[in-house]
Amino acid sequence: MTLRIVSGRAGTGKSAYIHREIVEQLNTDPLGHPIFIIVPDQMSYSTEYELTNRHGLHGLIRAQVMTFKRLAWLVLQETGGIARQEVNGYGYRMLIRKLLEEQKSDFSLFRQAAGKRGFTEEIETLLREFSRYSVNSSVLGDVTASLKAIDAPHTLQAKINDLYIVLQALEARLGTTYVDSEGYYPILTEHLKFSETMKQATIYIDGFTAFTVRELELVKELLKVTKQVTVVLPYDHMEEAKDEQALFNEAATTSQRLHDIAYDNGIEVEAPLHFIKTHRFQSKDLQHVEATFADIVPQTEKSTGDVKVFEASNRRAEIHAIAREITKLTRQEGYRYQDIVLLYRQADVYDPLISTIFQQYDIPIFVNTKKTMLHHPLIEFSRSALEVVISNWKYEPLFRSVKTDLFFPLHAENSVWRERADRLENYCLAQGIYGERWFDEARWFYKKYRGLEFHSRVQTDEERAMQTEIEAIRDEIRTPLKALQDKLILAKTGRDVATALFELVEEVQVYDKLQIMKDRELDRGEALAASEHDQAWKEWIAVLDQFVYMFGEQEMSVQEAAKILDEGFDTLEFARIPPTLDEVMVATVDLARLSHIKVAFVLGMNDGVYPTRLDYEGLLSDVEREWFTHIGYELAPTSKNRLLQENYLLYRAITTPSDKLYLTYPTADEEGKALISSLYIKKIIGNEKTAGLLSGVNVERVVIDPIELLDDNVLPYIRHPRTALAHLMLQLRQAEHSRELAPEWVALQKYYEQDPYWALILRRLMHPMTHKNEAEPLEGYITQELYGRKLTSSVSRIEKYFRCPFSHFTTYGLRLEERAEYRLETFAMGDLFHEALKWITEETHRLQLSWIRLSKQQIQQLARQAVEQIVPVFSHQILLSSARYRYIQRKLIRIVERTMMALTQHANVSHFKPIAIEASFGPGQHEQLPPLEIDLQGGKKMYMRGRIDRVDSASIDDRSYLRIVDYKSSARDLDLNEVYHGLSLQVLTYLDVAMENASYWLSGDAEPAGVLYVHVHNPMLKLDKDLSDSEIEEDRLKQYKMKGLLTENPEAIYSMDEQLEEASGHSQIIPVYMKKDGTPSESQSRIVPVNDMKNLQHFVRRKHQEAGNGILAGDTAISPYKLKAKTACDYCQFAAVCQFDPSDGKQSYRQLQQVKPVEVVEKIRKEMN
Repeated sequence: MTLRIVSGRAGTGKSAYIHREIVEQLNTDPLGHPIFIIVPDQMSYSTEYELTNRHGLHGLIRAQVMTFKRLAWLVLQETGGIARQEVNGYGYRMLIRKLLEEQKSDFSLFRQAAGKRGFTEEIETLLREFSRYSVNSSVLGDVTASLKAIDAPHTLQAKINDLYIVLQALEARLGTTYVDSEGYYPILTEHLKFSETMKQATIYIDGFTAFTVRELELVKELLKVTKQVTVVLPYDHMEEAKDEQALFNEAATTSQRLHDIAYDNGIEVEAPLHFIKTHRFQSKDLQHVEATFADIVPQTEKSTGDVKVFEASNRRAEIHAIAREITKLTRQEGYRYQDIVLLYRQADVYDPLISTIFQQYDIPIFVNTKKTMLHHPLIEFSRSALEVVISNWKYEPLFRSVKTDLFFPLHAENSVWRERADRLENYCLAQGIYGERWFDEARWFYKKYRGLEFHSRVQTDEERAMQTEIEAIRDEIRTPLKALQDKLILAKTGRDVATALFELVEEVQVYDKLQIMKDRELDRGEALAASEHDQAWKEWIAVLDQFVYMFGEQEMSVQEAAKILDEGFDTLEFARIPPTLDEVMVATVDLARLSHIKVAFVLGMNDGVYPTRLDYEGLLSDVEREWFTHIGYELAPTSKNRLLQENYLLYRAITTPSDKLYLTYPTADEEGKALISSLYIKKIIGNEKTAGLLSGVNVERVVIDPIELLDDNVLPYIRHPRTALAHLMLQLRQAEHSRELAPEWVALQKYYEQDPYWALILRRLMHPMTHKNEAEPLEGYITQELYGRKLTSSVSRIEKYFRCPFSHFTTYGLRLEERAEYRLETFAMGDLFHEALKWITEETHRLQLSWIRLSKQQIQQLARQAVEQIVPVFSHQILLSSARYRYIQRKLIRIVERTMMALTQHANVSHFKPIAIEASFGPGQHEQLPPLEIDLQGGKKMYMRGRIDRVDSASIDDRSYLRIVDYKSSARDLDLNEVYHGLSLQVLTYLDVAMENASYWLSGDAEPAGVLYVHVHNPMLKLDKDLSDSEIEEDRLKQYKMKGLLTENPEAIYSMDEQLEEASGHSQIIPVYMKKDGTPSESQSRIVPVNDMKNLQHFVRRKHQEAGNGILAGDTAISPYKLKAKTACDYCQFAAVCQFDPSDGKQSYRQLQQVKPVEVVEKIRKEMN
C-alpha cells in the first residue's frame, strides 16, 4: 500500500518509463500478480497498442489496460456488486426527460424550459457533474439550507430547489435496482476492500492531470487496498500548485492532493520519480518551444525550420495546404501517415472540409471525434415513423421515413424505387395528400390537372399506368405505417409503444436491409461506413431495452413515449476504431492523448479559438458556482479556471510531435469576414514589434488557388494530379484573358495530355472553356419527334419562343416542369375568375336576365353560386382543404362580386354587348371556331388554338363592330413595343380570330373596334376624406377602368361609353379622352386609326409565322430578351438548365429597342406596306 508519483514535463519519458517497467515485470513473471493500467477512454486503445506492438508482447494476460468504469465491472463481477441493471447514457437521458415531465408542476424556475428540446441535455450534464463531485440529493438539500442562511440570490435558491426535486426523483427511480455510469464509482469504492484480485494488484494511472471528487475517493481506496499505486502527472515542480496561473498548476495541485490523502490515511509515499531531460524531441525548435513556453519574457532562438506557419486565405485553403504538405512529407521525407496528426477545435467546421479535401489527395484519415447516429437510416426511420402517427400523417415526417429506403422491398433496386418514391412525393405534394387523405381512395385517382376547361376529360392510358405505380409504392408505405398506427392507438404502456415500433421494424425487414447496406459499403471498400450499420442496430435495440426496463409497465401516451425515445436516440454515437493503422489521425486538442507522433498540425489558430472564448457557462453560471465554493462544496472548474487551463492544453498540443510542428490559421471565414490570428502565434514566432520564442520562422501565405500568387510560388500547389488539374483549369481560363501560362503549368498540361487516363479527363474539362454556351439547332427528324407532324400552337407558346427560344424548347420540347405543390397559384385564380364570369353570363342568359338590370343582391347571389359551382372541380378541391382556403374562397367570391358590379355598370353605358364568352378556337372537334391557320415555309402550316374571354359587338349605322375583352387577375395594359417584339400577342390574335370568324355570330363582316383588358380584383381605396356611399362606389368604379387599344372611330367610342356624349373629358371605363369638338385626343387616348389596327392584326400573324418557322427549324438558341429593365430570365425556372450568365463576356441578352407607341405603329405600317 504505497503511492508513487512519476512526474516531469512533456517528452521526458514518463509514460515510456512505466511501460518499460510493466514490460519488464511481464517478461520476468508473465503470470504474476495483476497489473492494471488506468487511463482515460481516449487513451485505452493507444496504450494497449503501445504495450503489445511496440514492446514485442504478443498479448496481455497479467496486465490489463482499463478505464475506471471497466475496472468497476471487473471488481463488481468478482465481489457480486453488479446485480443492478445498468442505465447507460441514453437510458439516463430518457429517464431525466420523463422526470422533468412528471415534476414540471413542482418547479418554480424550470417550468417553462422543462419541455424544450436541449434542456434535458443541460440537466443531464449538470447532474452528471454533481455525481462526479459526490453531490447527491442529501447534499443538495444541505446546500439549499446553507444558501438560504447566507441570503444567496433568490434565483440561485430557486434553481437549486428545482435541481433538488429532479435529483431526488432520479435517485428514487434508480433506487437499488438501477445504476448509471457515474454510480459505479461509489459502488466500486465500497467493494474494493472485498476484492482479492485488487489486494494483490499493482496500479498505474496515466493520462490524467486532475481527478473529480469521486475519482479521488476511488484512488484513495485503491491506495488503501492495492500493493502500489503509481500516478503519472505532467508537472515540473510542486511549487506550481501554489500559483494558479502556472503552466502545470492543475497537475501539481493533483499531486499535492494525492500526497495529502496518503498522509491522512497512513499510506507510505515512495520517493518520487521526476524526469528532467527530454527525450521526445528530435528538433531543436521543439525542444526550445517546450522548455520556454511558460516563460513570461521569451528567450528567442533562431529557428531551424521545424516550426512552420501557414497563413491561409480561408479554411478551405488551410486544409488544402495541409494536405499538400502531408503529401510532400510522405513522398519526399519518408514519413508515414501514422506519424502525423491534425489537432483542432471547431470539429463541426473542419470535419467536412478535412474529409472532402483529404479524399481528393488520397490521404487516409481517422477522425477521432464521435459521430451522431441521428442521421442513420434506422434511427431516422424510427423517429419519423412515430412522428407520422403523432402528427396525423403529415408530409414532412412521412417522406423523411420514406427517404431512409427502408420501406422498399428486400433486394429491390434502390435507384428504381427511389424514383418511384419521388413520383409518389410529387403526387402527394400536388394533390395535398396528408392526414386522412392517405386513406381516401378518391384522392388516389390520378389525372393531371390542366385547368377548369379540361376537368371533365377522361383518364389517359399513361395516367392509368402512373396511378398503378403510385398505388404500389403507396401500399409499401401505407400498410406497415397503418399497422403501427392501429397498435399505437391501443397502446397503454411504454412496453406497448416499444413493441409496436419493434414489430414495424421487423415487418419491413430492417435488419436484413441493413445487412445489404453493409455489404454494399464493404464492396466499395468503406469498412468504417459498413461498421456503422451493425452499431446502429445494436444501439437501437439497447435504447428500446432501456426504455422497456425503466418505463415498460408505466402508463404513458404515444406522444410522451416518442419524446422520451427521441432523447435516447439523440445520445447515440458511433464508436470509431481505426480500420487501418497507417492513417493520419485527426483529433481535438482538448481530448487528444497521443504518443509516437512525429509531425503535428495545429489547425484554426485564431483568436477566440486559442484560447477559447467561453461564451456559455452552463446551467450554473460561474458566479453561482462560486457560491458553492463559498459554502464548502466543490464542483467542476469555473470558466475562469478553464481559461487558465488553456495554456496547458496548447502546450500539450505543440509538444505532441517529435520532429515538426505546423501552426495554421485562416484570415477569413466562409462569408469573407476577417479572422485574427491567435496570440499564441505571436508568442511563438513574434512580430515586427515583439520577439517570440523563435525567430526566422517561415510564414507561408496559402490560398485556395495559386492564380493569386506569383509564378515562382506555384510549385507547392502541384502535389497531386487531381487537385493540380483543378488549379491548371483556372490558370488556363486566366491565361485566356490576361497573361501567358507559366512554364510550370505548360509542363503540367503536357503531362496530362500524354497520360491516357488524365488526357480523357482533361479533354472533358477543357470542353466548357472552348465551348460557347450556345444551344445547337435541332435536326428535322428530332423536331418532328418532339413537336409532331402538325404544329399546333397557342399564343402563350409563341410569346415564350420570342422571350427565349431555349425556354420554349425546355417547356414544349423537353416538357420540363417545376414540381407542382398543393397551393393556390396566381394562374389558377385567373382560371377560376374566367370560369365564374362565364358561368354567370350563361346563367343570366338561361334565366333571361339582363346585366343592365341586375340588382346588387342578384349579383352577390350569382357570384357566390358561380364560385361554389366551380370549387369541387377546381385545383384538386384546394379551396375546401382548410379553414384558410375557405376564407380565401370568400375573398374570391367578393372579387367576382365586385367585378360583376363594375361590368354591370359598364354595360349600362355601352351599346357593345357580349356575343361570345370563352369562345374556343383550334383544330379540335369540340372547339367553337376553326383554328387560325398560319402558313409556314415548305408548305407546312401551324394551327393556332386558344380561348377568347369575351367578344363584344355593336351595330352602328348598319355596320357591325367587334371588340375583345380579356379578363386579367393582375393589372395589364397593351405595350406596343412588346407587340412588335412578339412578347404580347394574345389580344390582337384574338381580335384577328374574331374578325375572321365574324360571320359565325353576325350576318356579315365587321370592323375592329379595339382590344381591352378588365382587371378582376377587389380594389383597395385610399381615402383622405370622408365620402358618401355613392362617392365610394364611384371611386371603386374608376379602379375598373379598362385598358388596351381602340380604333380611332368616334361613333364606336361613343357606343362604348355613352356618358362621353354628354360631357367631354376622360372616360370612366375606357382609355379615351374626348375633346370638346367630339374627337378623341391622340395624346391622352389609347387609339390608332382603323387601318393601323388591321395592320397590327396582320403583323401579329407574321410574328406567329416567324415563330412557327423558327420552331420547325429547330431553333433552341439561349437568347433571352431584355427590354428596358425586364428580361426573359426574371421568372424563368430553367436558369439552372441553360446556365445563361450575362456577366460572362461571351454571353449577353438579346437587347430589344424601346420606342414611343406612335413610332411602333409607324414601323409596323411601313413593314406591312
